[in-house]
Amino acid sequence: MAVRPRLPKPCDATVVSAPAAAASPRAWWVVAPLAALWAAALGWAIFALPVLAAWVSSVQSTAGWAEVFRTSGLVWVVAHDVPVQVAGATYSVLPWGLLIIPAWLLIYAGRWAARAARVDTVRDWLLIAGSAAVIYTLIVTVVSVFARSPSALTSAKYALLAALLVSVLSLAWGVLRGSSMRSVLLTAIPSDIRMLIRGAAIGIVTLLATGAALVTVSLIAHFGEVMRIQEFLDPGPLGGIALLVLSIGYLPAAAMWAVSYCLGAGVSIGGGVSLTPFIAASAPADLPPFPMLAALPQDVGPLAWALPAIGVLAGALIGLTVSRGGFSPGRRALLAAGASLLAAIGVYLLLFISSGSLGTLNLVQLGPMPALGAAIALVLMLFGSIPTALLIGIRSKSALPDAAPTESEIDELPNIAE
Repeated sequence: MAVRPRLPKPCDATVVSAPAAAASPRAWWVVAPLAALWAAALGWAIFALPVLAAWVSSVQSTAGWAEVFRTSGLVWVVAHDVPVQVAGATYSVLPWGLLIIPAWLLIYAGRWAARAARVDTVRDWLLIAGSAAVIYTLIVTVVSVFARSPSALTSAKYALLAALLVSVLSLAWGVLRGSSMRSVLLTAIPSDIRMLIRGAAIGIVTLLATGAALVTVSLIAHFGEVMRIQEFLDPGPLGGIALLVLSIGYLPAAAMWAVSYCLGAGVSIGGGVSLTPFIAASAPADLPPFPMLAALPQDVGPLAWALPAIGVLAGALIGLTVSRGGFSPGRRALLAAGASLLAAIGVYLLLFISSGSLGTLNLVQLGPMPALGAAIALVLMLFGSIPTALLIGIRSKSALPDAAPTESEIDELPNIAE
C-alpha cells in the first residue's frame, strides 16, 4: 500500500496592519464653540439639579417647567458672582466659592479644545481661548436676560462683565495647559516676573488659608449657636443639603471677612456697626439666620492685638520665596516689595467681591472695606517680606561651604610636613 507523503503545512502569513493614521487636528472655529457650549450646558445642568430636586419634592409647588428652567438659569448666572435683585432688595454678597464650578469646567473645556486642535502657536491659543470666551459670555448674558422674572432678576451688564472675566482667565489657562507650548511660554517669562507672581500667590494663599482656619475654629467654638440656627430654620433633608452647599460656597467670603477682621480693617455688619479686634461692637446687629454667621466674634479677647501678625507672616513667606532666587540684596528687596504690592492688589479684589448687600435697611452694606484692608495688608506684608528677604539671603550666603582650592593653588601652598 503506497503511503502518501505528508506535505508540510504552509506557514500562516503574518498580517501586518498599517499604522493607524493620526487624527487630523480640528479647526479652531469648530472646537471653540463646542468647548463653550459644553461648559455652559454642563454648568447649567449642575446648578439645575437642586432646583429640580426642590421642585419634585415640593407637593405644594405650582410652578411649571418654564419656571423651573428660568430659575435654574438664574441660579447658574448668579454662580458667576452676578448680583441678583429679589423683591426690590439687591443681594451682592454671594457664595463666590461656587465660582470654582464654572471655572473648572471652562479650564477642562479649554484643555480639550487645545488637544483637539493641537495648539502649538500663540495665534491658535488666542483664537480658541478668545472665541470660546466670547461665545460663553454671550450665552451667560442671554440667559441672564431670559431668566428674569418679576420677583428675581440680574443685570445683563454685570453678567456680561463677570462671565467675560471668568471665561477669559479660565479658558486662557486651560488652552495653555492643553497646548504643546506651555513650557515654552512659561520659560519665556522673565525670572523677576515669575518670582513676583509666585511670591504674591503665596502671600494671598497664606492669608486666605489662615482666614479659613480661623472661621473653622470659630464655628467649632460656637457649635451650639450653629445648631440653634439650624433648628430654627428647620430646612428638612433637601433644604439641609442646599444649606450645606451654600455654607461651603460662602466659606471663601467668610475667610476674607476673617482676614479683614484680623488685619484690623474690621467688618461691617450693618446699621453702622463694625467688628474689629480692638474695639467691641457698640450695638447688636439684626442679621439673617444663617449658620455661617455664628462664626462672627462677639467680644475682644486678650490675644486680639496679635491677630495682625497674619499679615506679617504672609510677608515673611513672600520674602522667603524671593530669597531663594539667588539675587543681590537690593534686587531681593525690590522683588519682595513688588510681590507684596501685587498680593495687596489681590487682597483688594477678594475683599471687594466679599462685601456688598444682603437686603435692605441695615443689610445694605456688609463685609470688609476693601481699600482699607488692602492698605493695611500691604504695610504688614512689607514689614515681613523685606527684612526676611534680606536676612535669609545673608544667612544662606554665610552657610555656604568654602570653595575647594584648585590644583594650582594646592601646588603653591606651603608644605606643612616639611
